[in-house]
Amino acid sequence: MNELMSAEDSSRLNKHRWLAILLCIICVTGAISVKTPVRQVIAMCVERVFIYIDEWTHTETIESEMPQVKDLKLSVLTIKDMSNYKKVVRDKETLDKGDLILVNSKHLYKEMKNKDVHRKELVNISKHKNDAYKIMDEDIFISKVALQHFNAMMEDFEKQTGKHDIIVTSGYRTLSEQIQILKEKAALYGKEDALDWAMLPGFSEHHTGYAMDISIYTDQGNYVRYRGQDEYRWINENSYKYGLIRRYSGEKKDITGIANEEWHYRYVGVPHSYIITAKNICFEEYIDYIKQYTKDKHLKIKCPQGKYEIYFVPSAGDETEVWVPRGKEYSISGNNVDGFIVTVKR
Repeated sequence: MNELMSAEDSSRLNKHRWLAILLCIICVTGAISVKTPVRQVIAMCVERVFIYIDEWTHTETIESEMPQVKDLKLSVLTIKDMSNYKKVVRDKETLDKGDLILVNSKHLYKEMKNKDVHRKELVNISKHKNDAYKIMDEDIFISKVALQHFNAMMEDFEKQTGKHDIIVTSGYRTLSEQIQILKEKAALYGKEDALDWAMLPGFSEHHTGYAMDISIYTDQGNYVRYRGQDEYRWINENSYKYGLIRRYSGEKKDITGIANEEWHYRYVGVPHSYIITAKNICFEEYIDYIKQYTKDKHLKIKCPQGKYEIYFVPSAGDETEVWVPRGKEYSISGNNVDGFIVTVKR
């Protein structure tokens, strides 16, 4: 925090100084009262306090440039003969399932009502991670496919930079955890501004298991807010190659409803991550963009990972017939809004 604080920033810090002290006292007291090793818990709690202080004293928006995607080719394929296609049926309950579900302030993640079932579909990061990064605690869960690609990205990041101090601070969240986070944001910014930084319970991407927050925690025990700075820029510039997108950009706040968050990443999969990044659009815009491609007109994609086709099928209510190619690998994801997105591997 080497910048000179403005009068407004200084006032904000003073306003919450006693809250920070109270948090420290609570954290230390909690650490002593539980079975977890005291030193580990204290370190984790103190880090959380540093996060809050960092938020109070850094109110400016630091906008990272979008990476240049040069290895992507897009074209349109018109389908005239459907003899090589078959129909599969998707019921309305699958509309909110898949890598491409949109969850935001307007679209509730309805799967949270089946929280016990949903939790079983996630994996504990601590049991499946590699040594290229850290985790805040050993009870962070995320979807298996998202973790596989995040692991690959972190391994390559360490090879490129020699750094292994990225720390995952948040993954899947329950409703109660989201409630607590919203309360914390309200204490920092006030109830109205808190929604710029945290979604209402049930409307957070963290409920899906496809979203994660990252930060920097050095081997020397120093906490640094992740902003894609210095060598960490590699993550910003390459995440799309692993199916991950930086979800919230300051310039898209009017659409997403969330302020600039360099640390929040969302798994959408390849080739969708390529298109979103290349067109510099947010996920909401992508959900609308892909609707122009139908079973008769596919979007063709060529990228280093392979060749793909994408098209959209609107929901027909209780059951929707989806045309899919015979003898080809494909996936169908609901968008949690109004239809299904088909991705074909050519």
